[in-house]
Amino acid sequence: MDFLVISGAPSTGKTTAINRIAEWVSNRGNILSDTQGNPLPTFLPNAEDKYDDISIVVIYQGRKIIIHSATDDKDWMDKLIELLGNNLDADIIITSCRDINWERDYFTAHIRPLATFFLEVPLGKITRTNVQNSNAAHTWYSNILLALHQHILSNTPYNL
Repeated sequence: MDFLVISGAPSTGKTTAINRIAEWVSNRGNILSDTQGNPLPTFLPNAEDKYDDISIVVIYQGRKIIIHSATDDKDWMDKLIELLGNNLDADIIITSCRDINWERDYFTAHIRPLATFFLEVPLGKITRTNVQNSNAAHTWYSNILLALHQHILSNTPYNL
């Protein structure tokens, strides 16, 4: 299993980044449902302009991809562990991890050992005192991250 892990402190954009990656993958492959036949979520911000956590398994170009955005607590990480156990033939896992503390320790002990390849992309906080500059900085950050993630996922070992 080749892992791409988006990591960082709370509210750094991990869920946003993973939803944007999921939208890109699903649009590239015209994926309409998960492996259980359920329609995919929209991967767009909700009514509060926030991204919802997702946990899906899709097939893209004959490869099984798990996209699981939330690893904020033990329950979410255990759901990922169960998903991995039920999909031992998964090729690519796109998920998140906190930067420090017990959450990272739990992830490192229980999830990371399942990886044959593990690449972690750390995120940082964007801070601006001016609201207009803050919105522009967040947009820039989100777009640059998506371009970086697209580049990473388009190349070895992921080759999407």
